[in-house]
Amino acid sequence: MLEKQRNEIDQIDREIVKLFEQRTKMVEEVARVKLANGKEILDVGREALVIEKVQSYLENTELKDELADLYTEIMRISRGHQQAWMAKQAEK
Repeated sequence: MLEKQRNEIDQIDREIVKLFEQRTKMVEEVARVKLANGKEILDVGREALVIEKVQSYLENTELKDELADLYTEIMRISRGHQQAWMAKQAEK
């Protein structure tokens, strides 16, 4: 009954995972630059701009709040990954 829809969701999830890995690689590049330049991990102003920007990509603006929630969580995870990456670099 729901097999077709679930298969499509599985395909979308594969794409999301691939993009998550690509984004995480770039997060490490950002961490490398921040570490080299003594910058803080958290940039509240930048995060607000990112949310505004991704919301502007929406076709269905009714999803604006949900997208903000999603990106708030993505950026929280990214900050944690940056912090862990920087800590590993300090151990080297």
